[in-house]
Amino acid sequence: MQGLRGWMAGYETGDIECWETVWNDYCRELGPARAKRVVSELAGWIRVLRTESRRSIDCYPRPCRYMCRDECLALRLVGGCQKGLKPVACESACQLVGGSSIEELVKAAECLAGELAEAGLELEPIADEILAAMTERPAPSGLS
Repeated sequence: MQGLRGWMAGYETGDIECWETVWNDYCRELGPARAKRVVSELAGWIRVLRTESRRSIDCYPRPCRYMCRDECLALRLVGGCQKGLKPVACESACQLVGGSSIEELVKAAECLAGELAEAGLELEPIADEILAAMTERPAPSGLS
């Protein structure tokens, strides 16, 4: 989650420190060689997400302990890819990008999911019940 938030913040603010923080977090956790592979796939996935989306993707600031709907959908997408739940991944991708082409986004998510799994970082897809409870996209600027 923090990787998604940090990488998106780097694009939104133009501040490279956001990306450096993500890099440093992964280096501490995984070591530089593995971090390079994971962060590379994270960056590629975020780039496709931003390119394919018909709307802005909401993210809370890094230190926030809450998750918004878009963050849940993003975790559901990558977690679905890790667990081999392609329909879950595709549905999540469709909701994130507003119905535009999802093939490239799912492919990028599969690459990220694979690198995370090889690094021992397993994600569980966000359950349908949790997404159903989040009927509206909260404004990330409202919480910190």
